[in-house]
Amino acid sequence: MNKINSVLIAGAGAIGSTVAWQIHKTLPGSVSILAGGERLKRYAKDGFVINGERWDFPLCAVGDSVQPNLIIVACKNHHLPAIIADMRPHVGDNTLILSLLNGISSERELGAAFGEWRLPYAMIIGTDSGHSTNQTVFSKTGTIFFGDAVNTKPWSERVSAIKDFFDRAGVSSEVPQDMHNRLWYKYMMNVGINQITAIMRAPYRSIKTRYITDETKKLLDQAMKEVVMVAAAEGVTLSDQDIQQIYATVDTLSDEGKTSMCQDVEAGRKTEVELFSLTIRNLAAKHGIEVPVNDVFYALLTGIESSYRT
Repeated sequence: MNKINSVLIAGAGAIGSTVAWQIHKTLPGSVSILAGGERLKRYAKDGFVINGERWDFPLCAVGDSVQPNLIIVACKNHHLPAIIADMRPHVGDNTLILSLLNGISSERELGAAFGEWRLPYAMIIGTDSGHSTNQTVFSKTGTIFFGDAVNTKPWSERVSAIKDFFDRAGVSSEVPQDMHNRLWYKYMMNVGINQITAIMRAPYRSIKTRYITDETKKLLDQAMKEVVMVAAAEGVTLSDQDIQQIYATVDTLSDEGKTSMCQDVEAGRKTEVELFSLTIRNLAAKHGIEVPVNDVFYALLTGIESSYRT
């Protein structure tokens, strides 16, 4: 596996622009942003404003000759088909792909399009980045967890190459032994934290252990316990300790930071409700499991979406 020296970011929202900023600061010239059409023109004109400071990351026009060593995908799940189409000219013979999308399905979709060998599992935890127009604000950049389904040293060539690049670029990253389990852990976090804050239209402060009400905590706990039950039926073990770790992670984030789903609702944008409560409901139905909180979350969030989809 060749050493990674060039990275393309596909999806320059909150997560994508934060990761690009980290890489560009340490290894300028090694990262570029994929864009086309009006978005490319806007990025060239306005740049990226990160915590109040303008940055002009190198841009890669969709369809040009750039084929990087690594593509990091950081779009919303419902934008993935369009991103896959944009990526096709840029996936070379040896290009690796890392998906930082929420959920448990993007690796499968990207693998079907480009080959599963290119894609270790990945997720990002511990960032409170928010994004609007060309501006991104955060107090925590978070940590990228990635790897094969199971990782024991020596790691696979693809995992070792990505880890080497992140270390050189100053991007916080970890390779857990059971990455498939950690992917479900992040999914449980999204199903609980993202959905309840979107319904409440509330920042992280509302679900921190110092401020959360007993009623809200009971509801949030049950939403995540439903994921524990479904995960067990799918052969993945999650626990109450994992739920407590999620609260510990949220406690480190900015009081006024907001989940991506909360930001979507406040902006009147499509949410990832199908990825969260709908997916859990479908998996639960397959195994004969009841998930009443996620049933309610799905009803509320689709109702919220219908209220502004005019």
